[in-house]
Amino acid sequence: MHIFSRIVEVDQVLCDLDVPDTYMDDAEVKDYSRHFTDRETASYEIKALYVPGLFIQKTEVQTIKEITDDFLTSGKHIRFFFYLKGHSSVKRGAGNQDYEHAEGMLLRNYLDKSGGGSLVHIPGNDEMKYVVIKMSREFYIQLLKDEQWINNDAFHQYILAGDPENRPNETLYVDMRTLQILQEILHCDHIQQYRYHFLKLKLRELLFIVHQLTHFGPANHSEPIASDVGILEKIRAYLILHLDKPPSVTELSKMFMLNEKKLKQDFKSVYGNTIYAFVIDARMRKAKKLLFEDHNVNELAMLLGYQSVSHFIKVFKTYHGCTPKEALSRFKTLTSATQKERG
Repeated sequence: MHIFSRIVEVDQVLCDLDVPDTYMDDAEVKDYSRHFTDRETASYEIKALYVPGLFIQKTEVQTIKEITDDFLTSGKHIRFFFYLKGHSSVKRGAGNQDYEHAEGMLLRNYLDKSGGGSLVHIPGNDEMKYVVIKMSREFYIQLLKDEQWINNDAFHQYILAGDPENRPNETLYVDMRTLQILQEILHCDHIQQYRYHFLKLKLRELLFIVHQLTHFGPANHSEPIASDVGILEKIRAYLILHLDKPPSVTELSKMFMLNEKKLKQDFKSVYGNTIYAFVIDARMRKAKKLLFEDHNVNELAMLLGYQSVSHFIKVFKTYHGCTPKEALSRFKTLTSATQKERG
């Protein structure tokens, strides 16, 4: 794979990298980073890691004026695109289509040079964040060759069949588990040994979750409500990405142009929870994860959008049956006991 990206307005190359297509049982994970700031156009930061057959990139953009990202990846590759924040549009992208990016969108495709490039237009005064994972065909096939769950997947069979056909992107929406795995992949630099093997494990887990979303929808998903499910999936993903400042039902209904009463009824019917209860559940699950990553209570309250620390502690105790301090103490005790047993 040859991976190229350039900001057109200032002729600034962000990435120009050759990644061999071959799969290796063991390999050294290499890091790539690029930071560019122009006071009149934008600030662009790329952090990536790669091995033969695999390229994973996180990009954060803060624009002043509208900019255009001219990107191209050549060679047969499978692309997973996770759009986490902002607004942008693509001209003549995969399938020769023009399309808009939406927050929470998960796009996947099997591409080569004919479909692996386009122009991405990012509006001025905007902030954009996304993660893209690209695998060579050989890497993808070897990664999943022993996984039985993927055998009947239509997308997988399309890849096995041969050359890409430059089809339009398949569109899904992220959930909490998807985001958690992405974070674990992107922040694995603390692993001193077997980092590559960790990445392969996490990629299989991520692809399994995507497979589940494709065939069965998100967890607790009941029978679909006709065409409204697509909108509900967008709303669900949007809420997950904005747990620090979740919009009200009234705001959501305006944003997604739905009747407020119908939105509340359909959301509960599909996901088994009210929108309010869904936000609380997502916040508390994220709170426990962040707590075990050494964030203090004040940080947790701020990251999850609670203006009162005492209110956050009360909600946490109601949900988990103990305070954050008690939960952390139990976790440390359990971890210490496990380490003693191993020692």
